[in-house]
Amino acid sequence: MLIELKLGKPVEPVGDCATFYYETENEYFINEIKKYKCPFRLAMFLDEAMEEFDDIKELIRLEPNQKVDLLVDLLAESERMIKDPTLFAFSDKYLEQTSYLDKYGYEIEVEESDLTEKSDRGYEMEVDSYLYK
Repeated sequence: MLIELKLGKPVEPVGDCATFYYETENEYFINEIKKYKCPFRLAMFLDEAMEEFDDIKELIRLEPNQKVDLLVDLLAESERMIKDPTLFAFSDKYLEQTSYLDKYGYEIEVEESDLTEKSDRGYEMEVDSYLYK
């Protein structure tokens, strides 16, 4: 299967350094890359996958007669991230700032019971601090 990943738009004078091509039949890899919404997190996964699996071949470009079987286009999300002045482009800082996102880049849903439990524990700890001083 030929896969094209668009993680950012071409930048002059460098050219297109954010479009990647892979050839693989690795079902796990194929299914995982379909889940990502965050270009940064997908790039991290790609680095890990290339080290872990030997049945994924990164291609420099496609030949004119080759057709892509799967296109993952995250250009819009990439542009949104770039235009957000509150986000850092550096990996550790970005991950800290977006800890509310899961590994794919989707917001983690917090159930109301989780919030109540945390609130109750916080209240209990506050009361304890007054009682045991």
